[in-house]
Amino acid sequence: MQTNRRKNFRLRALFDEAYARIEHVFTRQPPQGLPIEWVVFRTARANYPQLNTLDLYQFAVASSRVYRTRHPGTAGHLAF
Repeated sequence: MQTNRRKNFRLRALFDEAYARIEHVFTRQPPQGLPIEWVVFRTARANYPQLNTLDLYQFAVASSRVYRTRHPGTAGHLAF
């Protein structure tokens, strides 16, 4: 039996929509060599001002994990 580790249901409710809005960011070169998660964080903050800093951080990390899962072997500019 697999345990659901997701605890932030508010963020989970909007994750699919938010990820669809930012997925294209992963294919671009971030400005000034910054990690792509920084760009994801900033883009999500602009589109979802109701999210707090922790929610935005969790979204950036989770969306990076989803991108790597859906696009294995792609070279990217991911920090982690």
